[in-house]
Amino acid sequence: MGGGNSMSKTDPDATFMRIKEDHMGNGQLKPGYNLQASTNNQFIANYTLAQTTADTTTLIQHTEDFIKGYNQTPDAGYGSDENYSYLEKKQIEAFVKYNYFHKEKLDEKRGTNKKPFAANKLYYNNGTDTYYCPMENIGSYERTTAAGYKQTIERHQAKNCQGCQLRTLCHKAKGNRIVEHNHKLIRLKPRKNYLAQKE
Repeated sequence: MGGGNSMSKTDPDATFMRIKEDHMGNGQLKPGYNLQASTNNQFIANYTLAQTTADTTTLIQHTEDFIKGYNQTPDAGYGSDENYSYLEKKQIEAFVKYNYFHKEKLDEKRGTNKKPFAANKLYYNNGTDTYYCPMENIGSYERTTAAGYKQTIERHQAKNCQGCQLRTLCHKAKGNRIVEHNHKLIRLKPRKNYLAQKE
């Protein structure tokens, strides 16, 4: 099955993917491909087919194919630590959104953010490596993505949640709150998304 966990008898190269819902609201698993296209003035300049369901895992292969064909870099992609790092290494100034970009902007506009103490809302002091509501670094671990890319995840823990009047709004854990962050991704996101905010 070429390293995959499924195979179509009618198209062995295809991957089973959840196809968007039909007019009856039914989502179905069907064999298919993940198509990525680069455009210039609304003309398709380049395309690649991938055997993976996630768009974020297609950027590097698609960009390399574009560079090979045109000897220059495209300016779009998908937001992930691996992709942001790749684009930075290649010195590509990209127009890249992360998964929840539009939802976050809409929530901000409507004032409907129901998690004011979400991890991305806490203030991070780079000099002391701490988060506020005062949190301290309690270690880190390495995580490997399905594509084999290694990410470092830092862990911070609040010093004293007991008796805090805002605790029920912040978290439901029994002990002190722990927040996990990928600092490399946090550093790269604002640099790659400033163009997206102008949309």
